[in-house]
Amino acid sequence: MTNNEYDVLKYRSWVLTKETTGDSSNSSSKDDDDDSSSSSSGGRDDDDEGGRKFSVMSYNLLSRHYIWKHVYSKLPKDHLDWDKHRFPLINKTIRHLKCDIMCFQEMEYSIYKSFWSRDFPSSDYQSFYVQKSSLNQGFRHLDDGLDGVGIFVNTRRFEVLGERRINFGQIVMENKEKYNLTTDLMKRLVPRNTVALALRLYDKQAKRVVFVANTHLYWSPKFNDVKVLQTKLLLNELESFINGEEDTCVILLGDLNSNPQSDVYKLLRGNKIDTLSSREFLGRQYGKNNALISQEGEITNPFNFLSVYEPFIKSNHLHFTSFSPTYCGVIDHILVSNEMKIHKVLGEVDQNYFKSLKMKGFPNSQFPSDHIPIAAEISYSSKRLKL
Repeated sequence: MTNNEYDVLKYRSWVLTKETTGDSSNSSSKDDDDDSSSSSSGGRDDDDEGGRKFSVMSYNLLSRHYIWKHVYSKLPKDHLDWDKHRFPLINKTIRHLKCDIMCFQEMEYSIYKSFWSRDFPSSDYQSFYVQKSSLNQGFRHLDDGLDGVGIFVNTRRFEVLGERRINFGQIVMENKEKYNLTTDLMKRLVPRNTVALALRLYDKQAKRVVFVANTHLYWSPKFNDVKVLQTKLLLNELESFINGEEDTCVILLGDLNSNPQSDVYKLLRGNKIDTLSSREFLGRQYGKNNALISQEGEITNPFNFLSVYEPFIKSNHLHFTSFSPTYCGVIDHILVSNEMKIHKVLGEVDQNYFKSLKMKGFPNSQFPSDHIPIAAEISYSSKRLKL
């Protein structure tokens, strides 16, 4: 297969969902007549409720920095080649899906600066980016090869009103009075160079304000406690960014390096995390009555989110979002305010194709990253839920 013959959705399709608000019992059916999201590629659907639908996407691109030999060495070199294979196919994927709001993780700064930041995927898009800080260099950015997260916005649909760049370790060090500076906090959380990016958007068609946050939480399963605390820091920053503004919608998405059984996912879905009983916090000390943990030892979420893929996970129709030679599971997520409607999602990789693979793990000839893009078409509920 040549790059010109590449079919982005050869083994995937958009899947309709039951339009609900605050209801995770979505039923699904194949959307055979539409292989792209309506608002961003070819006009809106006939039932688009006055142009209220829009599309969002999250995609971890697999930075070249993370192609570790002990993980990827058995994959064909041609499939790992950046210039001839991965980079062209990634760009084709983005251009085809071309959602209204596109969030990327492991986006290398040098390539963002030289290519992706320049009218990509078209002149209608405006991009924002935050790079991870260089390790052992405070919170400075000294290495153009380091990756970060980016948000690309369709300016025909949205006006960008504000931006907040977030470095989790830096937040702690610049607001020490809000935290208990325990050994665990200083040695486990602060040194991680994890970042996030949040935007305040104005929807020109629906005349609504939308906040969107993109992050890539720390990867190691030995630091699951840190992932929960990074999530709490992000929620705090989002709450501060919104600053009491009413009638807003919030979208949080990214590579959370956390499966649906994790404390991170449970927290985002509204469950309190009891640090006194959670196995992830066993033997760890982060203090109490601070900006992370309440006097009762609980970590809470001020938002009410729906997970757009949760019905598909529960019905065993989303087996993975990340597939490498050493891991296969759902760790990428899109969460939206629970008053939003979910119309369709980009479905899972065809299971017959998946089972037929002789070489287990992406990238391969069809998928240029070890993650697949996840995407959804959503809209606003006419009435906001009162909780």
